[in-house]
Amino acid sequence: MTHPVPHLTAETTVDERIVYLLFEKDKSGISLIFDHYGSFLMNVIRKVIYDEQMAEDVLMNVLLKVWQKFDQFDAEKGSLFSWLVRIAKNSAIDKTRTKDFRITEESRRGPELVNIAEEVSVDSSIDQMYLKQLLDQLPENQRELINMSFIEGFTHKEIAQKLDLPLGTVKTRIRLAIKHLRAVV
Repeated sequence: MTHPVPHLTAETTVDERIVYLLFEKDKSGISLIFDHYGSFLMNVIRKVIYDEQMAEDVLMNVLLKVWQKFDQFDAEKGSLFSWLVRIAKNSAIDKTRTKDFRITEESRRGPELVNIAEEVSVDSSIDQMYLKQLLDQLPENQRELINMSFIEGFTHKEIAQKLDLPLGTVKTRIRLAIKHLRAVV
């Protein structure tokens, strides 16, 4: 591969400067990517991953991939910017397939019912009756899952195993129950 930019001048674009630096294995090329495209790449990642810390980790992995696989960049197939966006999007999607993403998502959804219960304030017997009436509106299969998940503290995976149900079914029923409860509170 010949040098993509024969020399740097004042007229050299940021993309040309990044390509040149990365071709030369100069880590300041990664710094330029972060400075000029970091916030945009973060927005691409956040459209897939809502957890801030996890999104930041994905961005760091994107920069590492760019550094390690820069030899795969081909300017004839597209711009540097589109290549970076594709890596960011694919990395975010790949992250959603990992175990730590699923665990984070389950723990993020857990407080939803707790927030509903706090709005009802279960300190008094009247409020406890109201909460019971709310839960009684749910179909039995959803009510059982809500109790197991939010009152007994089982994970979705544990519930699926205990009830011999597919994990997706458990998640769907809990999601539907929460959606119903939000609509009536």
